[in-house]
Formats: sequence, C-alpha cells, structure tokens
Amino acid sequence: MLRILFNEPKRIDSGLLLEAIQAVKGYMQSLQKAAQERSDTKAHKRHHRYKIWSQGFIDALDELEGSKYCCERFAQRISKVTVDAMNPEEQDDYHRFVYFYKNAFIRLFSILDKLGTFLNDLFEVKTEKVKTRFSYFTVLRRMHEHHIHGPLENQLYNLKLDYKPALERLRNQRNMEMHYINADMFDDLTQQEPKLAEPLHVENVKANIADLQQGFDMVCRTLIIAFSYITSLQAKE
Repeated sequence: MLRILFNEPKRIDSGLLLEAIQAVKGYMQSLQKAAQERSDTKAHKRHHRYKIWSQGFIDALDELEGSKYCCERFAQRISKVTVDAMNPEEQDDYHRFVYFYKNAFIRLFSILDKLGTFLNDLFEVKTEKVKTRFSYFTVLRRMHEHHIHGPLENQLYNLKLDYKPALERLRNQRNMEMHYINADMFDDLTQQEPKLAEPLHVENVKANIADLQQGFDMVCRTLIIAFSYITSLQAKE
C-alpha cells in the first residue's frame, strides 16, 4: 500500500511475512469448515467472531510491514549525525523516517498485545482476573504458571528469549514515546532555552532499523507458531 510513495509496485508477499499470513488464513479456513459442519447458532457466532479477529492480524501485519519498509527507505537518505548538519531535504527525510519508525514499533507491540487478548479469550486464560489491562507477555506468563497449552507456551516463550535484547530496546522506545517527553519535544524546549541548546544528534538509525527487523521477524514467527498450533487443535474438534 505505502510503496506508492516511492512510485513502486505493490508488495509481493514472501518469506516470514507470507508464512505468517498463510498461517492465519489456514486457521480462518479451518473455522469456515467447522462452521459448515456444525449447525448450532452459538458455535457459528464464535467461529465468525474469531474469523473477523484473525483477519485483523493480517491487516495489522500489512500495516506493520508497510511502516517498516518506509522507515527503511527514508533511513537510506540520512547521512548526517546531527539535525543541524542536514539540509532541508534531508531533515524532511529524517522526520519521515522517525514518523514511520515510531509507527512501526507501536504497531509491532499492538499486534503482540492483540494476540495476547486473542489467546486469553480462546483458551480462557482469564488474565483479566489478575490484571485489567494486560500485555501479550502477561498472558504468556499466566499460561506458564497455570500450565495452559504447555507445548504452545513453551515455543512462544523460547521465541521471546531469542529476540529479547531487540524487543527490550524497542519496548523502551515505545514506552518513552507513549509516556515520556520525546526527542521532538526536547528539541522544541531547547530552542526556547538557547543556553541549554546543543546540536541534536540523531539516533543510531542503522541500529534502530536492525532492531525493528528483529522485532518484525519475532512477530511473524510468533503468529506462525500460534496459528499453526490452534489450527491443529481446530482440526481435532
């Protein structure tokens, strides 16, 4: 969708993105088949609800990949280490990079938290009894503590460990963006207080892009594992 900004054709899905989409679609197909085989209204409504929910993961993945791609492209145009050293065109590209980078890591954790809510509902984990607002990681911890679908929980937990360093850095940036003063606001303040103002160094763009790629891979692998598992359960019903 966003590749039109660079006069490029639409994306052709491949790699982990394609696998994740196929895993979700496979579950949706199993829901459709189950709905056709059952006549009770309650089951139909349940299947329809999970089908709509699942489509939301495909849409969210598309949005995440688009944001990641855009920030990667704009990052290629950044060569200076301070904003003051940039010409107006590079400053614009830098701000576009920041916009899509923030959008990407916010969407990344949004997908994980949506999956947490999905699994909490599907498996009746009842995380809301201990925490009204909970994350994917809270659901995962509760599944572990109460031995709920151990084979799935173990795979997801090990995957979390594999990507822990990059995820923690991304989560810190997400929390900073959501709850604290950000770099743009700090820049505005220093402009008002000349004695405090120093050249605003840009973050390590290449490192941030690398972390975002790690986070994207983790989200795709998480969806592949989760939806492959629940599809196999669906087939046994």
